Amino acid sequence: MFVFLLPYSKRQSRLKLKDCGNNRFVLAGLEPLALAVERSFLKGGDELLPVWKRFKSPFWESLEFWVLPPPVAQFIDEHSLVPSPVYGILKPSSCIPYLPISWQEGYEGKSLYTFWKEHLRPLSSRLFEDKTVFLFAGKKELSLFDLRKAKRLVKFTYYRKDQKVKNPSKHWAYTLRYIGEKRLELDSLHKINFYDYKVERIEEKGILLEVVMRGEGGYI
Repeated sequence: MFVFLLPYSKRQSRLKLKDCGNNRFVLAGLEPLALAVERSFLKGGDELLPVWKRFKSPFWESLEFWVLPPPVAQFIDEHSLVPSPVYGILKPSSCIPYLPISWQEGYEGKSLYTFWKEHLRPLSSRLFEDKTVFLFAGKKELSLFDLRKAKRLVKFTYYRKDQKVKNPSKHWAYTLRYIGEKRLELDSLHKINFYDYKVERIEEKGILLEVVMRGEGGYI
């Protein structure tokens, strides 16, 4: 089973939507904690939007979740987890208010990063054991979890000509869309291509599978 770990976005839309639904929390055990953190920081209205519409970082903008065919959007939503400094873990479809909070905000005498790390790492076996985890998030967010019991970790490294891409957020989005649209399996990752990027090689290092992609420099 695939699990896509996707990045949080402090940059958020202020749009309002009356009927977002009740799809808010991923794990019932974390709901009381998430609600307590939410109450601590929520100062304005509580109008809700799904994560895919609320988050405005380059990853979420490039994913263009709103134009994905419904089966692709559903596939990505069902297989994705999004770390959040307010809610711990979200889904792309989770309904949340406007709360542009950073991981370094203080809560109960510690940072939200430290607070959630203490609660998320013990859940890591339940979330990732014997699963293939795609690392579409930064090192700090990934360090919230203990990934050692995953069956496989998949990391993508991108090069524009001979220059390593330092901020791969958009590339993660394009890669995720391709996997979702083509329903790729682990043994078909070599087929991934977008714009002028293609898979150059796949390296296996223990449970880590690093997929190296290179573009000719004509795009991003």
